[in-house]
Amino acid sequence: MNTNIQIRRAIPEDNEEVTDFAFEIMRSMGVEPDPENIDYALATFGQERGIPLSEFVAVDGEQLIGSIILKPISPTVAEMTGFYVRPNYQGQGIGPQLMKTLLSTAIEVGYKHVELTTNWNMTAAICLYESFGWVRQSKKPENGADYLYSLSLP
Repeated sequence: MNTNIQIRRAIPEDNEEVTDFAFEIMRSMGVEPDPENIDYALATFGQERGIPLSEFVAVDGEQLIGSIILKPISPTVAEMTGFYVRPNYQGQGIGPQLMKTLLSTAIEVGYKHVELTTNWNMTAAICLYESFGWVRQSKKPENGADYLYSLSLP
């Protein structure tokens, strides 16, 4: 694991770099980004939007290498979205660092559950989710993704 990696809150200047690498990763997985709908939170990453999102980036020096967003659904439920790590940094523990930061924030805010949606071909991410205790739900996501996962928080 690279010890020079820092996790910090997103700022507006992060938007272009994050959306560039996240949308590139999506396309490489056969998913066309939809910035007007399902990917709106990612397309407006780091921007003020009138809802209390918690957004984080992983940084190696000056380069943004990962992103994650905690988006409220209700007072007790949030959604994890915008979770991407540049391919050349995957497998180095950055995803788990981002997820730990997000889950700590969710607990601090008072959420009791966090949900996420994903697609069948995101196998590495699915392994990571399940290693953190996320549980695949039988309900099909309404956003067109293949799977809905849920995690109960303390």
